[in-house]
Amino acid sequence: MLQVMETRAAKVQGATLRQIAPRATDQLLGAKLLVASGLIPVVTAMDNFEDEPIPAEWCAERRQYGYLNSVGRWITVDPEDIAALAVDYPLIFAKLLVAFDRAGPPRPAPLIDGFAWDIGTIRLAGAKAPVPVWYARRLADASVWDKINALLERRPPDDVRVVLTSTPGDRIPLTANKRNIVVSIADVASAPGKLAISPQALGARVFPGQVQRKFPIDHSDDCGIVWHRDETLTFGGDKQRRFLQILFEAYWSNSQVLRLAAVLEEAGYGGKVNTLKKAFGRSAEKWRFIKVDDGNCWINP
Repeated sequence: MLQVMETRAAKVQGATLRQIAPRATDQLLGAKLLVASGLIPVVTAMDNFEDEPIPAEWCAERRQYGYLNSVGRWITVDPEDIAALAVDYPLIFAKLLVAFDRAGPPRPAPLIDGFAWDIGTIRLAGAKAPVPVWYARRLADASVWDKINALLERRPPDDVRVVLTSTPGDRIPLTANKRNIVVSIADVASAPGKLAISPQALGARVFPGQVQRKFPIDHSDDCGIVWHRDETLTFGGDKQRRFLQILFEAYWSNSQVLRLAAVLEEAGYGGKVNTLKKAFGRSAEKWRFIKVDDGNCWINP
């Protein structure tokens, strides 16, 4: 669902989505989170063993969509395969905030057409007043981010504002106004594969200083935040958080030392990724509380 929300038009062709994730497609359609919205009349022609995107055209005589292959034979295309599926934003926002006491208009208010919406306010533990919540998408697109960041600067919150996004956490740009808390939905979900946001996980992101934590190191339930001495470090993406969960499970059980390559593979990085630099690139520096020696790794705060 989050991948569809990040597409340029927030639409996806039914056949394409079913090829990528058939089970998820059935679930999203069954939950009505994706709804029919016109057609994307392009198909992949398997002709002479070559994949070639070509337009599917309407034939008035046959009263069907299709195309002519290389030998002039008419190939019929099922309309369901080229149906465009669009995101039902009001329903998705309701699903995201189902665990919160939420107030606001029955339909989200557009802030930037097609890219940002005001979805009301929520009650959040630690906040003196209801917290305003926005949703924005495609933050990794520089042109989109420039518009959204300018809007954040023009309309600063009185206290704090949560900006939820379908953009992965490790691709969210930084904003100057620290009262805007930009959070990837995937990083605060109540469970893997779920849209509903965890109040505890979101609260830890918005008010990290109010969380009771161990010293010298501790972490949020989802490992999206690590408190290392006097630093608050945030981590985005399922793989990063899973990597940390494995290491912290070993740390708290006093069986600390693990094989780095095995942990990275279990976290989903694949067998060829066997160093922190390969896995995390430029952000490897903030993993300094993890020690690596002779292919082993452990948490050393």
